[in-house]
Amino acid sequence: MSERPAVYPVLRLAPSLESRRRAKCDRDVKLHLPEALYDDLARQARADSRAVSEYIRVVLERHLYGTLGAHHG
Repeated sequence: MSERPAVYPVLRLAPSLESRRRAKCDRDVKLHLPEALYDDLARQARADSRAVSEYIRVVLERHLYGTLGAHHG
């Protein structure tokens, strides 16, 4: 039986990404997830005081831009 990961610290964006984060979210993506993955995402989102969709956006932004955001203003 596999263990679920512990709750991670609150996700923060690089300062230069804050303006991107505030950009209008006008694209929809349909994403099929296993129930356990969605439940874990929802738990992390609640711990981070975010909606699931917002939490996923933050995770994707961090993955794509990370600290490089300062260079891609």
